[in-house]
Amino acid sequence: MMSPDCPTLYWISGSPPAWRVMLALVIKGVAFDARHLYHGAGENRDPAYLALNPKGQVPTIVAGDIVLRESLAILAWLDRAFPDQPIWGNDHRGAAAIWQDVMLMEGDLRPAVTAAAQGLIRGRPVPTESVDVLEREANHLDARLASTAFLGGERPMASDIWLYPALRWIGRGVALSADPPKALRGLVTARPALAAWDARLTALPGVASTHPPHWEDK
Repeated sequence: MMSPDCPTLYWISGSPPAWRVMLALVIKGVAFDARHLYHGAGENRDPAYLALNPKGQVPTIVAGDIVLRESLAILAWLDRAFPDQPIWGNDHRGAAAIWQDVMLMEGDLRPAVTAAAQGLIRGRPVPTESVDVLEREANHLDARLASTAFLGGERPMASDIWLYPALRWIGRGVALSADPPKALRGLVTARPALAAWDARLTALPGVASTHPPHWEDK
């Protein structure tokens, strides 16, 4: 049986939900066993993995007799199972604010992020409404980060952990696109506070090691 003290994370390179769980583990300083599934080889459809995650998706985390397969549920569980370096705030007020941020990102930002990143990577037009949402939210985030190191305060919290892979995914799409929308080319870099936040988070111990390995190909 796998030890609850050293969870096993099943992940696919480039998956933002899996990336955010890996980020949380690194930021919290939790030792874990990383099981890299190769999507192209169909490893996420292997019967042994489907027994853990019937949808064949990532992430899945296994710790003892606990099996979880939704990233936000995993982030919430991590703070209960490993309370050091909390990512959902230090008290009830902080937890409420961070949960509100994350759920607004899930509802308002995730559809635009997905449409933009997938469109850029697949060489398809990015919907104008998605670009508009991303511009508006980037301006809002830049204004917030002008007065705080991270969205969650002095240390990265779940809201920062949600946002980092999302923006990096769009950046990957921009790098691969022959003609990305002008507004997306500097989505992070043209906003000083947002760019500084990205640099601070990247510089934290272990964070760079969570970047998708296949992105090193280009």
